[in-house]
Amino acid sequence: MSALALAVRATASGVLAWLVIQSAIFFLVHAAPGGPAAALAGDYATKETQAAITRSFALDRPVPVQFATFLQRMAQGDWGISYHFRRPVGELIAERLLPTFVLMAAALAISVVAGRWLGIWAASKSSAGTIVVVAAAVAYALPVFWIGQLLLLGMGLELRWFPVSGITDPRHELTGWSVGLDMLWHAALPVTALAIPQTAFFVTIAFAKAREEIAKGYVRAAEARGIPFRAILWGHVARNVSPQIATAVLNRMGMLFTGAVLIETLFSWPGLGRLLASAILNRDHPVLLGVFGLITAAVIVSSILANVMQARLDPRLGLERYVP
Repeated sequence: MSALALAVRATASGVLAWLVIQSAIFFLVHAAPGGPAAALAGDYATKETQAAITRSFALDRPVPVQFATFLQRMAQGDWGISYHFRRPVGELIAERLLPTFVLMAAALAISVVAGRWLGIWAASKSSAGTIVVVAAAVAYALPVFWIGQLLLLGMGLELRWFPVSGITDPRHELTGWSVGLDMLWHAALPVTALAIPQTAFFVTIAFAKAREEIAKGYVRAAEARGIPFRAILWGHVARNVSPQIATAVLNRMGMLFTGAVLIETLFSWPGLGRLLASAILNRDHPVLLGVFGLITAAVIVSSILANVMQARLDPRLGLERYVP
């Protein structure tokens, strides 16, 4: 099968998967107890008030009709108007996209670099390496929200080393480099909380692959030629571990965003995660569907790219094995 045919096949499969998942989310959101009218009107609103709100948002129409309208708008690039914020969903997502990207990119960069180094180093040791792997397994099992709470209470509220909420300090008017430094200071705790379990995951991946590479014949042959083991480890073994890490990065997008949602809520970080949490509390269906649609698309694209990369790493099996 040609590369063009595989690209068309992967794109069609991705679009179909997105439609199926988005349709399921639509019906689950509408089947959930409560609704936008109850959330907007408040606990003490009359039934007449709730009915008026329901009619104003066209929520009194049958769900299949609403679903058809939803698909038509999505096909036109119209994500609807937020019930709670009274603004286009596309604008809200665009505003929150950069903070979430900064948080996820920083956490991912730290976790990949630290996890790769620790995993390869642990594979070359015996007792010390075992301690690192066990610690990584424990760290990976810890809930990211619990890690965030420990950092917030210990290093934020108790020691007061870092701020505990927001992305910048609204009490000061900052310009130039001071804005970036203030943002980094505010991002220290949420990035650390998000990076810890991700680092643990990459430690285990790098450790397993590095142990596999160290056991291969080319390592013993290089040692027999007098090449120091340290040079072999970081020159050859590390290079062979990197593709495995790169594939794992693409497969971690879904879990990374899940952690970002919790961390942004905990630290009041103004990103997509906090917007999603607000939409859930306020039964804001257009925002829910818009954010979930974006997440679903990102995960599907990352999965396809990971499969293609895996096929490139193992060309004997061909792309057809990996492309849906």
